[in-house]
Amino acid sequence: MRYKTKHRDELLKFLKKHEDEHLTIQEISKMLKGKIPQATIYRLIASFEKEGLVRKYSIASDEASCYQFVEDEHCHEHFHLVCEKCGKVIHLECDEVNHLLGHIDDEHNFKINTSKVNLYGLCEECQKSK
Repeated sequence: MRYKTKHRDELLKFLKKHEDEHLTIQEISKMLKGKIPQATIYRLIASFEKEGLVRKYSIASDEASCYQFVEDEHCHEHFHLVCEKCGKVIHLECDEVNHLLGHIDDEHNFKINTSKVNLYGLCEECQKSK
């Protein structure tokens, strides 16, 4: 049973506002300027992850995990491009990716868990600012 609280609503609103970014707990806490205790953010993020409201990303094993708000279940059905510099998340929904998934399924009898597929690199803006 989940409880509707002020902190829950505030954090969910914040995550929706930043849905194209992936943020660490520390970044979220800093951006919220202490409005929500960091321990509460950890607890709520874990709850949101179980509910399917956020996705967890790990860029490197030695770095903090990042989280992104997920608007609906369709966000789990495609790849994401994640900018390693600014944290922007781009939803990759195109026929070429669907073709690749079909090929892997048909030719290699392997089903990809697209909710765990993230491609890391630099977004267009960050490439320009190099």
